[in-house]
Amino acid sequence: MGRRRKRRKKLTIRRPWRPSRHFMCPVCGQPTLTIDFHDIEDSGDSKMAIVRCGNCGLNLSMEVPLPYEKIDVYARVVDIVEEGRLEEYSAEAGSLEEEEAESVEAREGAEVPGREEV
Repeated sequence: MGRRRKRRKKLTIRRPWRPSRHFMCPVCGQPTLTIDFHDIEDSGDSKMAIVRCGNCGLNLSMEVPLPYEKIDVYARVVDIVEEGRLEEYSAEAGSLEEEEAESVEAREGAEVPGREEV
């Protein structure tokens, strides 16, 4: 005697949850804010966080402790914008980019434009 065949259950594949790469910009309100980390050679207990908005051109860089994640840096950026201290960190970003450019050119052996040897 025959019996009924069992149907196979469809397996659902669950992918691990990953946080979003883009955040909502506190200045312009668009989801175009990205946060990247760079190591600092001299400091063993901190790293550099680079915050950029693709829409309004917001560009910040700040030194944060090693355990900080992207969401921690984002919360700090929101606090900075709400407190009105945005200019302090924007000015530091420009000087840090100049220092990075000088260090890259010095490693490559090229002269840094605008610097005269004395």
